[in-house]
Amino acid sequence: MEKFTQHEILNISARAGEQLLKSSAETYRVEDTCRYICSEKGLEFAEAFVLPTVVILTSNSKDEETKIRKINDRSTNVNTICKINDFSRNFANDTRSYTQIMEYLKAIPDNKPYPAWLYFIMCGFVSGGFSLLAGATAFDFIAAFSCGLLSGLAGLIIKNLPAKIFLKSFLAGIITGAIAISASELSEKCFFEPIIVGGMKPFFPGITILSSLRDYLAGNISSGTSRLAEGLLVGGSLAVGVGLVLEAYMLLGGLI
Repeated sequence: MEKFTQHEILNISARAGEQLLKSSAETYRVEDTCRYICSEKGLEFAEAFVLPTVVILTSNSKDEETKIRKINDRSTNVNTICKINDFSRNFANDTRSYTQIMEYLKAIPDNKPYPAWLYFIMCGFVSGGFSLLAGATAFDFIAAFSCGLLSGLAGLIIKNLPAKIFLKSFLAGIITGAIAISASELSEKCFFEPIIVGGMKPFFPGITILSSLRDYLAGNISSGTSRLAEGLLVGGSLAVGVGLVLEAYMLLGGLI
C-alpha cells in the first residue's frame, strides 16, 4: 500500500471536499469528510473550515500546510455525494496510487447516472404531478407538464452562463406564468392557479433551505446564513418571473 505525504493527503481531502460542496452537500458533512480522510492516513490534527463557496483545509502538524479550494459552480448531485462518502469510508484500505485517486475524484461528477434529456422530461412530470395535488384538471396537467419541460430545457441551455442559478429560476417563472395565462385564455377548462403551482415546484429551492437549517442545527451559523440567503434569492427570482408576467397581463386588461 502506497504511503502518502502530507501534501498528497491534503490534496486528496481538499478535492473530495470540493466535489461534495459542488454537489450541494451540507457544510458539516464536507468538514467531517475532509477531517476523516486526513485522520485515516495519520494527519490527526488536520482541520477543515467550509463555507458554501470555499473549502479551507489545514494541517496543524510540525510542517503546517494549508489548502484552499474556491467553488464557483454548484448543483444538486446526490450520486456524487454517495460516491465520495463511499470513497472516504474505504480510504484507509485503498491501494491505488495518489495519481489514480486524484483522477478518480476528478472524474466522479462526469459519470452521470442519467442522460440530460431525462432531466427536463422529469421536470415536466414533477410539474404536472404537483399541479394535480393543487386540484388541476387533465388540461391543467398538460399545461403544467409543458411548464416544467420548457423550464428544464431552458435551464440546460443556460447552464454555462454566470449567475445561472438565479437566471434559471427567473426564466422558469416567466415560462410558467406565460403558459398558465395562455392556457387559461385559450380554454375555459384550464385554470392558471394549479398550473403556476405545479410549474414552480421543480425549481423551488427546498433543498437549499433545508441544508441551511441543517447547517444551523450543526452549529455552522455563517454557512447556514449564506445558504438561507441563497434560497431566498432563488425563490425570489422565481416569484419575480411569475409576477412580471401576471403584472403585464393585468396591464393589458386581463383579469386574475
